[in-house]
Amino acid sequence: MEIFSGVLPVLILIGIFFSIVRVATVILKLTGLDEKTARFQAISAFTGTGFTTSEAEIILEDDIRRKTVTVLMIMGKVGIVSIIGGLFFSFGKDALETNVEKALILTVILYLFYKLTTLRGFSRALNKFIEKRIIARGIIRQKTLEELFYLPKGYGIAQLTIRSESKEKGLTLAEAGFIDKNILVLSIDRKEGLISFPHANDRIQENDKLLCYGLLENIKSYAA
Repeated sequence: MEIFSGVLPVLILIGIFFSIVRVATVILKLTGLDEKTARFQAISAFTGTGFTTSEAEIILEDDIRRKTVTVLMIMGKVGIVSIIGGLFFSFGKDALETNVEKALILTVILYLFYKLTTLRGFSRALNKFIEKRIIARGIIRQKTLEELFYLPKGYGIAQLTIRSESKEKGLTLAEAGFIDKNILVLSIDRKEGLISFPHANDRIQENDKLLCYGLLENIKSYAA
């Protein structure tokens, strides 16, 4: 029991800083980032390992993301110093044999903690709990669909109408080469009904209205 109490300060510190990173991950996710990116950005900011150029731009474009990452950077500096101090406090006063026992206990507990937090069900439940608390306290609101729908420069959604003279008429989507030009056909609206998720082998008919996502210049080339 005495050995366990010796590593308790380090475990408490790790638990606190784990909670900070997890809360920050949920906040970043609520701003529109996917979970993997949000987790990576939170850990990167907390540990001070930095970002790639493109991911830095993603963070800087949103006020809440900037504030969250700033807090993580500050807390990361405090966290590293605190954990080092906690290790000295826990291991600096005892004999080598006692320190080895403490290190083994600490390693086992951290391993079990890691396995628990990586369980999909536990992680999902924890994220949901944190998310509800954040929204309930008004720390951040969930973004609307319009706010989450981000289009890179030059990209957009456009409707392409197939005329009698269109060279795509009678071809399948694959034959028309949409994928080759990085155009995704989201739906085909025709007289018989709407095809919500068209396949590559769906054939294009006259008067079809194709809802396309991609580089607008490439979509315009089909309308020419």
